[in-house]
Amino acid sequence: MIEMRGPWLFNNNQNSGYLDPPYLVLERDEKHYFRKYRGFAISKDIYDYVKDRGVRYYEIHYVPDMQVLVFNLQDLRTGYKVMFSGEIQYILPKTRAMSIFTVERFVPQHMAHTKEEQP
Repeated sequence: MIEMRGPWLFNNNQNSGYLDPPYLVLERDEKHYFRKYRGFAISKDIYDYVKDRGVRYYEIHYVPDMQVLVFNLQDLRTGYKVMFSGEIQYILPKTRAMSIFTVERFVPQHMAHTKEEQP
């Protein structure tokens, strides 16, 4: 069951990211990386839910490498399609990201800086 708790999106009580259209922002670690496909997944249910709410970009903060990867949400439909944990998952390899860069700390790249960070 998909539910919202403030800006946070949950699927079957598992955190599925921060919803801030046109972005869905997630922090992921190595257990979320599909080695076989060299990429990241989103469940079909979450994909449909966020697409209906105006999301166009899937922004992943990959903890082990301190990388930010930004994908076009619609591109996930052209990636791999697998059944995992009882759900259909769309997977895109890291090489299909629109943008990949390394950061020192994670801050959603599309969000404005807080007052403390502004000069």
